[in-house]
This record gives sequence, C-alpha cells and structure tokens, in this order.
Amino acid sequence: MIAYCPTSTFRSPAEVSPLQCPDSAAPLEYTEIPPFDPSAIDGTQAGLWRYAAMLPVVAADQARVSLGEGWTPLIHDRWDDLALWWKLDALMPTGSFKDRGVSVMVNWLTGRGVKTVVEDSSGNAGASLACYAARAHLQARIFVPESAPMPKKNQIAIYGAELVEVPGPRDAATQAAVTASQQAQSVEYASHAWHPAFLLGQMTVAWEIWEQLGRRVPDWFVAPVGQGGALLGAWRGFQHLRASGVTAKLPKLVAVQAEPYTPLLQALYGPEGKLAPGPRPEKIRADGIAIQRPVRLAALLAALRDSQGTGVSVTDGEVQSYHARLAERGLYVEPTSAVVAAALDKIRPLIRPQETIVAVLTGHGLKHSS
Repeated sequence: MIAYCPTSTFRSPAEVSPLQCPDSAAPLEYTEIPPFDPSAIDGTQAGLWRYAAMLPVVAADQARVSLGEGWTPLIHDRWDDLALWWKLDALMPTGSFKDRGVSVMVNWLTGRGVKTVVEDSSGNAGASLACYAARAHLQARIFVPESAPMPKKNQIAIYGAELVEVPGPRDAATQAAVTASQQAQSVEYASHAWHPAFLLGQMTVAWEIWEQLGRRVPDWFVAPVGQGGALLGAWRGFQHLRASGVTAKLPKLVAVQAEPYTPLLQALYGPEGKLAPGPRPEKIRADGIAIQRPVRLAALLAALRDSQGTGVSVTDGEVQSYHARLAERGLYVEPTSAVVAAALDKIRPLIRPQETIVAVLTGHGLKHSS
C-alpha cells in the first residue's frame, strides 16, 4: 500500500510526510489497498480490527493500539412510516465515529516512530486523537475553537493532551495547528481531514454494515458532512467491496449539512459546481460540521454524483427539534448527529418501498453541553 498524489507518487510509506501534494495542494490518497477478502475476516475480533488483513498499517511485530473501536450496533427502527437502520457510531470509546479513523492513523504513525502529534478540531477528532495518543504513549497538542463545547474540551484535557483554545472561527484553529507542526521538528500533523490513514479507517463502517445486513449493501446511506470523513469513508468502503468482487451494488449517498455551512451543497447545485464564498462564521448547534471549506470537496462531489445521491441542508431550528425527537426514541446523540434524522423526512419522496436505508449517528449526546 502506498500514498500518492495525482501527479507524483510516493514509493514507500516511509516517504509520506506532507499531507498535501506539493504540486496541487490536494490531499494524499492511498492506492494498492489489499482486496477485501471475506475469508480473511478475523471473527475473534469484536472491533474494526477484524479487518486487519485489509488494513495493512501495522507491521507483524508491532503491538496494535486499540480500545476495541468499531463493530458498533446496527439497529432496526421506524421513522414514522419509514423503515430504516441506525448505525450507532456514537458508541465508540470516545463517543464519536472519529475513533475509526484515528485508531488506524495512530497505528500508522506509531509504526513510523512518531512521538508527538498536533491536530485541529471542533472537539470530537481532538478528543479521539488525545485518547489514542495517550494509549500509544504519544504527546498530543490539540487546537480547538474557543467556542467548542466544554464537554469536548474537558475530554481532550483529561487524556493529558495540551489543549490550545484559539479565538475566532474554526479555520483559525486549523491554521494554528498547521503552523505549530511546521515550526517544530519531529511533530506530525495528525489531521483527520488530511491524513489518508484516517480515511482508510473510516472505510470500515461500510464493511461492518455489509456484514450486519447479512452481507448486503444498503440502498441508501445517510451521514452528516463537515469535512466529510463519515460519508466519503463509507463510500470508499462500499466501492472497495465492489472492486473486490464482493458485491455488484453501491448505495445512494445522502450528504447532510447544517445551514449556513453548506459548501458541498453549494458546489453540487450552484453554478458550474463552483464553491461560493463561505458564510460569515457563526455558532450553530451542529458545531461538528460547521466547516466552510472541506479538504476533500472534489472527492465528496464525485462520490455524490457517482452514487446518484443527493444533498440536504437543515436549519438550526430543525437540528434542535430532531435532536429532541431522537432522544424521545432513546437515541441520545449530539446535535450534529440529529441532522440525519431531519434529512430523512426531506428525502422521503425519493425512497421506494422496500429500499434499505442506513443512517449513521456519529456522536454521543454526553459530548454536548445542551
């Protein structure tokens, strides 16, 4: 497995240091991922490392860094007259779907001898990296917006990571983290938005859903989109199943964004697919997806178009309402996760009888202060 740029190839994992291609500023990608082999699934593993044969980031003699992440419940439910499955990725070691990608990324980094990592986050990715860095005995420095929810900031700090609160919009935390990684030697920018190993870990949600549905691919997959790791990772996971000859089917994707942070929808439905100027930064309930410019925007656009899927935006009022509705059903999630419930009512006319829908709930309600 190697990482590559569209116009320049890295010949070995040891050469992968920058997280963007110097000639295009595009994020690095992986290629030559081992085919998905159902017979290689390790049924003795309860978490995502049951797919270790398809995740070649840990050397044979390297101790794996894991807290049992993955293999989250897939529960059947009805949303009014709509039958669907909830994928409960909120039930991870740190209460967030980010543990999938961070676990794989940290194993990749420790295999390369990394000792110190920095990250920027609205909260969940930072908490996840702080957790797995502690487990791996790495030093971690996490940059977050001052406006990030206090439970998430407290979680980052309790793991022993250095918490750096940055005034201003979410983008300011990103710039601070990038600057910190460039100014210090032997510090790795372990970005959930940029690092290809993170996205590799996110692919495992598709493989789990395929197994849990009786080795079937759903007709629809619904996910919140900020940087887009949940949606794009799942899409690539399903694509890998098809490329490996395991299935001939791919789901239609539904990307859900929270107003006014709808850059993917602007690019999807705007003139000539161009990204319009970002909104004035403002605090919203779905803070986990308050992203103005997703790093992998082009890949997200291609995924939506190739899947013949759609994009949906929800208002802050809708997030509040559907957050409460989910809780009334026993599903206590953070407001960012509630956007998928709001989206279900908006895509209902597109869904045919008997089609299978999977909606991912990405973060636990205890991670938010209100």
